Amino acid sequence: MIYGFHFSIGGKESYLTALREAEALGVNAVQIFAKSPRAWRKKALPQALAERFRATRELQGIQGLVIHASYLVNLGAEGELFEKSVLSLADDLEKARLLGAEAVVVHPGSGEIAQIRKGLFKAAELAPSPARLLVENTVGGGNKRGVTPEELAEILEGTPFGLALDTAHAWVMGYHPVEFLNELEGLGLLPRLALVHFNDAKYERGSHRDVHASLGKGTMGEALLELLKDPRVCQLPFIMETPKADDAKNLATFRKWLVACGL
Repeated sequence: MIYGFHFSIGGKESYLTALREAEALGVNAVQIFAKSPRAWRKKALPQALAERFRATRELQGIQGLVIHASYLVNLGAEGELFEKSVLSLADDLEKARLLGAEAVVVHPGSGEIAQIRKGLFKAAELAPSPARLLVENTVGGGNKRGVTPEELAEILEGTPFGLALDTAHAWVMGYHPVEFLNELEGLGLLPRLALVHFNDAKYERGSHRDVHASLGKGTMGEALLELLKDPRVCQLPFIMETPKADDAKNLATFRKWLVACGL
């Protein structure tokens, strides 16, 4: 099974920091921000660093590499914010190409779905990349899109783009993650599902409050286990975006659950 965490690229070794942390934990999947998630500034990725990263990844046997787009990106916006968002996402797609990442995951943003679709296509056109662009289900509020399976279907219809399922986001919007999966299947979206963000939620189901918790320490209870043993997702990469201080504990819990599920 392919699983790991979101890791930092801070420190002297930059992108290689994430690989070192993954190696220390013994996981085979890595998610990173390719730049600061809360700033528009972009920094070029030196070719030599990209080549070293790819070589190190191969040596470590990292099977899944995902870039998470900036939190500032809002593909449903208009004017300058839309243009900045498209350029930021295109930069992530280009860095994914250089690093050899399989996917770039993005929150669709707030606004009209037609505008979000326009932004996805424009970013992909600006930075052609073998990495698949994935739209993540989000927590609603402020006209945010991609909250329901129906909205995700509308965003993705007729596109080459894929889907990432965040368990905590689904939960606080009122969905058991298996129910969310069932609805995706009913809409014909399962072939697009390429990644699971496997997170517990601090707040109750339907609370609309997006704060992740360590596995087994939040409000989701058996719901995470039920998703983990669902054969429709067991071949997908699982990335945990749980509190960083508890990575080792979350990994131990995850592996214990794998055994309990017979995986």
